[in-house]
Amino acid sequence: MTKTTGRVVIARLEPEEDILHSIEKVATEKNIQSGYLSMIGAVAGVHLGYFDREEKNYKDFTVDEDLEIVSGTGNITKYDNNYVIHAHLIAADQTGRCYGGHLLEGCKVSVTIELIITEIPELIRSIDEVTGLKLLGI
Repeated sequence: MTKTTGRVVIARLEPEEDILHSIEKVATEKNIQSGYLSMIGAVAGVHLGYFDREEKNYKDFTVDEDLEIVSGTGNITKYDNNYVIHAHLIAADQTGRCYGGHLLEGCKVSVTIELIITEIPELIRSIDEVTGLKLLGI
C-alpha cells in the first residue's frame, strides 16, 4: 500500500512575524492536516531548544543578532485536534558560525522567510510514556 503527497503550499513570511505562529497560521488557512516543511530566510535572532533526556524537558537558548537560516526543516501534525509544529533550524551569523536546534516561539523574521509545505498522509501524535513527548503515531 502506498500513499502520495498532496498539495504544495508556498508562503512568504514578513518582517516581525513569529515563525512558529506563522507556520500554524498558514496550515490553518490552507487546512493542512499533516505536512513536511522546509524554510530558508533571515531572522532577527533565534530562540531554539534541545531536549534534555534526563530531565525530560526542553532547554532553550537565544541568539539576539541578525542571522541567515541556512536550513529549516520539520513536520506539521496534530495532537488533540491542535497543530504540532516540529521544526529544527540552523542559522548562521556573519562569520558563518552556526546555531541549531528545535524551533521555539520568539524567532522573528527580519527580512523574509520562504516557507514550503508539502502535504503528506495524515499523521497523529500520541504521548510517549518513556519521554513524555508527543511522538508520531507510526
